[in-house]
Amino acid sequence: MTNKTKWKQVISVFFVSMHFMLLSGCWDREEVNDLAFVLGIGIDRTEQGKIRMTVEIAVPRMIGGEQMIGGGGSGEGETMVSSGTGITIADAIAQLQEKLPRRLFWGHTKIIVFGEQAAKAGIREHLDFLARHPQTRIRSNVFVSKGTAKSVLQLTPVIEQSSSEVLREMAESRILLRKTVKETLQMLSSESQTVVLPIVKVLPPEKGKKEIETMAFIYGTAIFNKDQMMGEIDDYLTRGMLWIRGEIKRANITVNIKGEKGNITSRMIRTRTVLTPRYEQGRWKMVVDVAVEGDIILNGTKLNLLSEKSIKQVEKQLAKDIDQRMRGALDKVQKEMKIDAFGFADAFHKKYPQQWRRMKERWEDIFPHLPVELKATVKVRSPGMSFPPQGVPEQEVKK
Repeated sequence: MTNKTKWKQVISVFFVSMHFMLLSGCWDREEVNDLAFVLGIGIDRTEQGKIRMTVEIAVPRMIGGEQMIGGGGSGEGETMVSSGTGITIADAIAQLQEKLPRRLFWGHTKIIVFGEQAAKAGIREHLDFLARHPQTRIRSNVFVSKGTAKSVLQLTPVIEQSSSEVLREMAESRILLRKTVKETLQMLSSESQTVVLPIVKVLPPEKGKKEIETMAFIYGTAIFNKDQMMGEIDDYLTRGMLWIRGEIKRANITVNIKGEKGNITSRMIRTRTVLTPRYEQGRWKMVVDVAVEGDIILNGTKLNLLSEKSIKQVEKQLAKDIDQRMRGALDKVQKEMKIDAFGFADAFHKKYPQQWRRMKERWEDIFPHLPVELKATVKVRSPGMSFPPQGVPEQEVKK
């Protein structure tokens, strides 16, 4: 063996040894047993003007001799709720950490709930802290609670293992509004700086059950001007707002046909909203086109939906219902609240950037009086598996 070969072997052994040293361990590793996994965050404002941070934490359980987080079971003792108070959210977390034997870990956070008073005071500072934290998930769902956020996290749901999971599932169902931390920050930095968040309240307890043995549900939308909550709208107007924003994902529409007894229900299968800003001779206008396709899932009338005439009647009434919802949302949010919760400012900025720069400072005065033209069209793709109404004698079916 030559000296050159020996040196190659020495160098190879040296580099292999260095790799083993680097792979030998992590100096800053943290054991699972030393962490408290946060599932939900609640932020409230106290009467003294301080910030109360409430967290829902997964409780470790002994299963098969191994320590695990959560897991199936009766749902009892799956989570615990703890709070801390401070001048800022950072101070509140520090005070909260003093009460816990484990270090808080935020990487599994599913929801963030702002109490009503905290939402009215402003949420930007709290979101700024959460967005800067390296562990916080910007995909966490954000809510506003009617009352305190702490009361929502303290509930003991029957179906799911935690209150956080209940609200996450409701948001993911897309029946009403769903917003994440990332989307909320994007709304705050938009041209209108208007934020819309789902608002939840606690169901009253059933007879014979404790107040906490219930759950919260999404019942409408909180409307913000910049980062402060200014008001709310119910589920009916929320759907109208979602039609305009092009964010509605699931919807059943029930209508009554003029001159007919009973109702017809259509399930939306797809929808498309187009906002068309117009600037003509110094005047601003917005045209909202909503095109919907749906299936008939219930026919409580005597109409034979195989008839083209009957289908046209149904389509016209479905479009009218959507138009009424959108008009109701505009009347409430545009005329009364005077807040651009529909994304009109961004649409104008995108199409008319030069003109927008001149009118941006006056947008809050222009928007409440902005003419909005609504156009809703509905196409029934399928009348269902059975064309004539069920349980109606053939001679009574209207062709």
